[in-house]
Amino acid sequence: MANYLNYRSGLSSAGAYQVAGIPYMSASAVVIPASSGTPYQVSFPSVTKWVIVENMSTGSLRVGYSELGVKGTSEGAYFVLSPPGDHTLSRIELNVRVKDIYLLADGNDATQAQISAGLTPVSTEELVGTINNWSGSSGVG
Repeated sequence: MANYLNYRSGLSSAGAYQVAGIPYMSASAVVIPASSGTPYQVSFPSVTKWVIVENMSTGSLRVGYSELGVKGTSEGAYFVLSPPGDHTLSRIELNVRVKDIYLLADGNDATQAQISAGLTPVSTEELVGTINNWSGSSGVG
């Protein structure tokens, strides 16, 4: 007889991404270090369905999927968000399933950001392994 009591959603479970996301928000504007510092890592409690990052400061902000990517050691491995009111991209919505994102100021001064996300019931452990190596060797950053 089959045992369905231990079922849990996996990375390829379509239903986990079809339902509304579990809300996640940073408590307030997060201080992001200058480009010479260590990137700010946002670790989500479960795999995301989508992520929104909004620049809340007067300086530009880098958004990437790995520490090396956001530091600029891989060309084109991050997005740059302009300051609000600059009539350019100051907010980005990413339809991605990730467990971490990295933020770093795009200059010599620290900046601030707000982060929100829709989470799935999928464990972040599903993204660990060689198939899902998003550390840079597969073109992610």
